[in-house]
Amino acid sequence: MKKNSRVTMSDVARAANVTTQTVSRAFRNTSDISEETRERILRIAGELHYVMNNTASSLRAGNSRLIVVVYDNLINIYFSIMIDYLQKHLRQRGYSILVLSVSHSRFDRETYEFAVSHNAAGVVSFLEPEPEIGEMVRNFRLPVLIVGRRSPIANIDYIRTDDREGGRLAAAWLAEHGVTRPAYVTIDRIVSCAQDRYSGFYEELARRGIREPVVIDDYTRPLRDSVAELFAASENAPDGVFCFNDMLAFELMYHISALALGRVYIVGYDCIQQEVRMPVRLASLGTDKDVFAMRAVEIIVSAVEEKRMGGIEETMPVRLWVDDAT
Repeated sequence: MKKNSRVTMSDVARAANVTTQTVSRAFRNTSDISEETRERILRIAGELHYVMNNTASSLRAGNSRLIVVVYDNLINIYFSIMIDYLQKHLRQRGYSILVLSVSHSRFDRETYEFAVSHNAAGVVSFLEPEPEIGEMVRNFRLPVLIVGRRSPIANIDYIRTDDREGGRLAAAWLAEHGVTRPAYVTIDRIVSCAQDRYSGFYEELARRGIREPVVIDDYTRPLRDSVAELFAASENAPDGVFCFNDMLAFELMYHISALALGRVYIVGYDCIQQEVRMPVRLASLGTDKDVFAMRAVEIIVSAVEEKRMGGIEETMPVRLWVDDAT
């Protein structure tokens, strides 16, 4: 054995004067090995500082317990919170995670192939899948769960919040605060949840006889510039804004304050203040993220262990969280 090289199962087998298969059975605690032999092998392995290669073991056994989690925004705290909850519930079930941050907003072929090449048992994606992913799931039999988005692909599961209802609740809260000139700020109107949130927002405003909201969705320019332009005509400036997520809402609050634009009611989405305390409170829509993550884990684990591809489409209820919001 070379100095400073990683100790292998073969090294342990030689030291214990047994076969590598016997060492493997000792670590898997199978019934066809005596307790005395197992304890001796484990003792020798400990003395050699052997660490079992779980990836190699799962490849041999065909039972990988690795879940790849895909998202696209390192800055958004919401993903950090959700991934932490996902990891907690997956660990409780004996699974580990590999987090993959990508620079694009869709779950594409390259990302799926990454999961396949790493012998993943399943994929949890916060991004909507490209149409070709359905065919890849059929070919590779690696199950996928989309979280927070809808998916029209039949062999892919998804779980999301009730985004349309969230939009309605946002409109109702703003209307109750006397808002008559609403706006909607989003990152991408093509994303299903952005569409649904806007639809619910628009419908509730119309039902209450409030004008159609102005939309800011041009991210080819800084949000500060869009806000400054929107509020330039003071007589028509928004007095209430619904933001696609809390990160946008906090950024908007910052720019409104920096530009001294006065009082504007703002409501966000994701309720990150449930886990992260902010100096300025924000009204926000969302669901209990721990419960949301727990159910997501139940779905992906059932898909892995039952070898099920698709069939589950779930929507979690949302509520408005208001904690001294301004």
